[in-house]
Amino acid sequence: MTVTFRPLLAGLGLAAALFASASAQALDVDKAIEYRQDALRVMAFQTGPLGDMVQGNIDYDAEEFALRANNLAALAHLPWEAFIEGSLQGDDHGIETDAMAGIRDNRDDFTSRAETLGEETATLARMANDGEEFSALRRQMGTVVNTCRGCHDNYRDN
Repeated sequence: MTVTFRPLLAGLGLAAALFASASAQALDVDKAIEYRQDALRVMAFQTGPLGDMVQGNIDYDAEEFALRANNLAALAHLPWEAFIEGSLQGDDHGIETDAMAGIRDNRDDFTSRAETLGEETATLARMANDGEEFSALRRQMGTVVNTCRGCHDNYRDN
């Protein structure tokens, strides 16, 4: 049965590619916003169980903590490439985004904060993999959360 659908799927794929090339700039902004929002949601999905463990909402599980910390560290570099020109609030793209225009004016600070998040999540993953005491992991998770919060406070409208 799947063989019957292959020509249809190929045709739809070709039509989508042609449409994409016809309005590349608009779709690039659309795709960039969607990509970064999705990447940040996936990061939040990983952060949730970590936060629940450090807050005592669920039992600490060293294996689960390490898994989530490693996933978070692997994801931490993804969203930033999609904060492209024309994709911020007020850029007349018609898409709902919480990314404030201040990112454009403070690109070096924004980039520095993104790099710091990568470093802090890598530290958390290393600590979890090395079997650090839970109290140390809690402190490092606090550092990760504060790094996130610092960027949200300055560059996220919500």
